[in-house]
Amino acid sequence: MGLFKGLQASKERKKAKEFYSEVPKMNTQPRELRKLKAVLGARLTAFIDKTFIEGAESISEWQEKGSQGRPPATFSSAYKDVKTIGGTVTVYLPQKYTNFYFELGSKYQSAVLAKNDVISLADSTAAEISDKLTLENPIVPLSFLRLEDEETEEE
Repeated sequence: MGLFKGLQASKERKKAKEFYSEVPKMNTQPRELRKLKAVLGARLTAFIDKTFIEGAESISEWQEKGSQGRPPATFSSAYKDVKTIGGTVTVYLPQKYTNFYFELGSKYQSAVLAKNDVISLADSTAAEISDKLTLENPIVPLSFLRLEDEETEEE
């Protein structure tokens, strides 16, 4: 049973990487291509948010332990399971971007970077990804941090 699960995960990862690489190059009906790019953008937004939170939680756990020992690694998997309307899917983002967002979460949690700096860095990297993938609607990551700002402005 464990072997089957490993094979299934491997297939899902391969499928996720192909989706990431192939959607921008697809030669299909414009309407279908827009739909696929929107799906890719939404999945990557969820992936980025999840990776950022993972980085923040990693440093938070280390801080709660009294910052004993070495700080946690700034590494996260390039594949993550993301919940969608249709169920859970595996999503791929190249390792350099994954590590960037993980480290960004860690730095935000440890107060090395201010919220505005984090949002700015996240946006510029998301714009780079959006351009590379020729997404019509740019990726807008970390909406939960933006909502915090809007809520404090309203008060």
